[in-house]
Amino acid sequence: MLELAVFTDDIDQDLTRALDVARELGAPWVEIRSAWGTSLLDHGEDRLRETYDAVRARGLRIPCVSAPLFMAPLAAGSAGSPADAEPEDLLQRAIRVARVFETERVRCFSFRRVPGGLSGVLPVLRARFEPALEVARRAGITLLLKNDADCSVATGAEAARCLDELASPNLRLLWDPGNAYAAGEIAYPAGYRRVKHLVSHVHVKDAARDPTTNRVHWMPMGTGELDLRGQLRALRADGYQGVVTLENRYTPPGGTREDGVQASFRGLQQLLGQSG
Repeated sequence: MLELAVFTDDIDQDLTRALDVARELGAPWVEIRSAWGTSLLDHGEDRLRETYDAVRARGLRIPCVSAPLFMAPLAAGSAGSPADAEPEDLLQRAIRVARVFETERVRCFSFRRVPGGLSGVLPVLRARFEPALEVARRAGITLLLKNDADCSVATGAEAARCLDELASPNLRLLWDPGNAYAAGEIAYPAGYRRVKHLVSHVHVKDAARDPTTNRVHWMPMGTGELDLRGQLRALRADGYQGVVTLENRYTPPGGTREDGVQASFRGLQQLLGQSG
């Protein structure tokens, strides 16, 4: 059975307001990157417990810790945020959040993309990931590698190659067909076919590409060029039992981020109903 989630910070930085909207939408799960203007990984113990209690009080659950782990540039000496510059510390803070939120999964990325893409950096990725995967193993944590158009692993093809190279039981795929589309791949069915055996979590968004400029424009769910109905149907057919999270990028003209989430979540619910 597929269940839906939303990102609270796509709705509002006021977590109380965002959680109430998520419940009204009918999303049984939520993901939280930041709340009250601060990254979740920077919250103290009391604030984390307050956040968790607010989530559970509304009957909601959290599928994973949405950490920006390995979102840094790969090159030594490259400028990045303090969190990017200290991946070991960032992972430990993500594990701390995971303990409070009663989840065993932490999102990660594959470092900022460099010219030439994945091929030239696989050995470097292995060297950077192996210590983190050992920490994750000892902590009983699974890292969920998200494909992202701005990162070394952008597509299904690259995700399959990278996870095969790293070959760790503590590393699975967070599949984002919208990001694969933005990177130029036919996300479904082509990209998904390569990774369906690796998928442990899913983010969805919809988009269309301007034929003149080739620029990607984010759209309400079900109105863009991705075959999301087919993707959801395939997830069901392949026995995926996890959560599908709306990561909304669409804001209607003259509207708010919450308006975009409302429109896209309704679209996602319709797609899910049509994919059964």
